[in-house]
Amino acid sequence: MANIIICREKVAETPFMFLNTKVEVSTYEELCFYIYNNTVLISKSTLSEKLFNWIRDELGMTQLAERLYALSNKVSFAQDMLVEILNAGDYYSPEEIKQYIEALQKYKKMPHIKREKMKADAYLNARRYIRAATIYDNILDYEKEVQDRPFFASVYQCRAIAAANNMDTADAKKYFLKAYELGGDPRSLKGYFFVVSAEEDITTLRSEVHKFGLDDEYFENIMGEIGDSKEDVREMTVFAMLQRAVYNKLNKDMTDYDKRMDIILAEIKDEFRDQAI
Repeated sequence: MANIIICREKVAETPFMFLNTKVEVSTYEELCFYIYNNTVLISKSTLSEKLFNWIRDELGMTQLAERLYALSNKVSFAQDMLVEILNAGDYYSPEEIKQYIEALQKYKKMPHIKREKMKADAYLNARRYIRAATIYDNILDYEKEVQDRPFFASVYQCRAIAAANNMDTADAKKYFLKAYELGGDPRSLKGYFFVVSAEEDITTLRSEVHKFGLDDEYFENIMGEIGDSKEDVREMTVFAMLQRAVYNKLNKDMTDYDKRMDIILAEIKDEFRDQAI
């Protein structure tokens, strides 16, 4: 888990892995944190005997495991069992659990495509870019049917981020521009320029910047961000590394560029193998 969690309960000898995100949890507190922040990615099929047995055998929470076994045969929604898990300890306060339940109720009432976007966003945040891209593509099939420019601008922006992290630069550019067309968000245009910089030289990048009516000061700012590799779009790990590699390419440091690209491609291959499972 990325966050620091103070654990008072038993630590499992064998962690439990959520297969769709490849996240492992080793304590009751980590399990609660994952549930609270990733509910949209947890289906009822995930809440199976494997998890219940892990809670009983690894965490020693026999009564909770028994309640979950009983609930699994009675309730239709995974969320009912998730609330049962959260209520079994004191990691979250009663007020926080109340807020969680209220959020669940709002989620259930959302239109289907908005629920799907929340799911895709969660996969994107978990760096499961292929899974996220697939869901975003399905949502975009409804664009003509559902007239909501801000919503679809956000979908295109996220789809572009998924493409950029998979080094699919053609789609990344296309989707960043579509997001900018629909929403006018400067971050969408900036994302487009970052991707252009990954493929082209400084002259072409400057030309693209001018094509959108932007001046040399804007171009210099873009170059500065590429050089720093600190301010990226939604903290894209692979894309941030790519920015730094591109900066070295634009400044003729091909040795460092080649080295960084080898690392990036190796990481993408590993992620592809994981997400293909």
